[in-house]
Amino acid sequence: MKLLNQIVLSFLVLVSVFNNISAQENDMARQVTIAGKVRNHDINLELIKITVNRPGLGPLQLETTIDDEGKFSESFMAYLPTDAWLFYKTNFLILIHPGDSIYVEFDGSKNDRPELLSSIKLGGSHSRDNEDAAAFQKIYYSNELYSDWDSKQKAKMKDAEDYVIYLDSVKTLREDELKHFVSKYKPSGKVALWASTLIQMDYYYNLAYYPDEHISLMNLNRSEWSVPDGYFDGFQNPLPLTEEMLISGYSISHFVNTYHYYYARKKLMAAEENKKFLINGMFAAPTSIYDSLIVYGIMKYTPDDLLRQLVLTELFSQSLDKSEIALYEKYHELVASEITNPGLREPLEQKYREIKKSVDNPKLSSDAMLMKVSSTSAGAIMDSIISVNSGKVIYVDFWATWCGPCLSEMPNSKRLMEQLDEKEVAFVYLCLDSKEDLWKATLSKHQMTGQQYYLDKQQSDDIRASLKINGIPHYFLIDKDGIIIDNGSYLRPDVVEDKIQELLNDQG
Repeated sequence: MKLLNQIVLSFLVLVSVFNNISAQENDMARQVTIAGKVRNHDINLELIKITVNRPGLGPLQLETTIDDEGKFSESFMAYLPTDAWLFYKTNFLILIHPGDSIYVEFDGSKNDRPELLSSIKLGGSHSRDNEDAAAFQKIYYSNELYSDWDSKQKAKMKDAEDYVIYLDSVKTLREDELKHFVSKYKPSGKVALWASTLIQMDYYYNLAYYPDEHISLMNLNRSEWSVPDGYFDGFQNPLPLTEEMLISGYSISHFVNTYHYYYARKKLMAAEENKKFLINGMFAAPTSIYDSLIVYGIMKYTPDDLLRQLVLTELFSQSLDKSEIALYEKYHELVASEITNPGLREPLEQKYREIKKSVDNPKLSSDAMLMKVSSTSAGAIMDSIISVNSGKVIYVDFWATWCGPCLSEMPNSKRLMEQLDEKEVAFVYLCLDSKEDLWKATLSKHQMTGQQYYLDKQQSDDIRASLKINGIPHYFLIDKDGIIIDNGSYLRPDVVEDKIQELLNDQG
């Protein structure tokens, strides 16, 4: 077995070297290969999911099949060191660097994360670091500080001052735990920094989400309760960020996002000169003014150089994820002057080029049916959909190009269509409140099939009001007789298959 693993690793190294030499995307990107084996693998679980954590740029979501022997392999391009989640029955983090070839083997019969981490065998690039990272995760996730959810919920019911004291005590206990880990395992400085960053950023993640969770748990009125002034100022404490900390990609990604939305934007909205743009606590300014407020507000309230680059990267990347290129083009010179880290700037520029190509020249799936309806009546639109798909179960998805949760469900929707390909099921998608060119670009990017409807502003408003669609994504399930059986945001494509199968079985 050991010889076989060595042969596999040697092959992976050769493949990685070849691909790195031939890679044409840019000078920095290098291929990472993660391969391995799931021992005792469940034949009903055909996929390993990999989430590469990319601070500022958003996660890279990958899936790779597991063969009959439990083996898997996946490759991707990386610009900077970071970490990545591997999902099977549970998940765990591995550390990666551009150019790495990593071998991971674990017992697929384990549902418990610490037990799975105990079964891991690692090889290839930086294997000692990954062994130590696995050992730390086993300790971290075994501790009641992580698993005692009741205590966590009770802590969130405390007032803000007492909750901060609670978080401080947890952080101190975690730091003591890290000291014992370092003393026992003597990991590299890189792994120690990765673990320390995880502990530190977990503190700020909980700090950020406490207000919303406290309001929910205590059934409070948002307009009548808020945290004390200065509550979020603690976000300045872990600065400065260093490039070496980016190895803890999962933790840094969360910190960038929470700093962006819970500190920088709150500072921006609290500024006296900006209050004239607020309606019900939200910015309500023309696009040109809004864009300027956000971009220059981020720069003003993010003095740390690397963090500022990460937050700006996140802002532009999130816009590009929605196939919107105008913001990036408007501030392209600022991107070049302010985002100086090539590991952030180059993949951001690459993403822009890909999205622009998709917007300018969308290549739609040959199986996609694009339709625009002339009627503005919600009833007429739904009647037309039911008539066209007479005798079929109909799954209707209301979405928009700017809706992040909508876009994140598209891979699940494609998978559901494939699973029900030969069944009497129609998949219908209604795009609301979006620009037509971005509608086509989004369909091109995700290579969506099915019946794709574009609704203009008036049609979108009418169908929202008539069908009581208060938020998206929103789904309707219609039986073969054209009767609406159920609707809501909870009918997501990754959970609705059983309901569809029931309708197919009930009606022959």
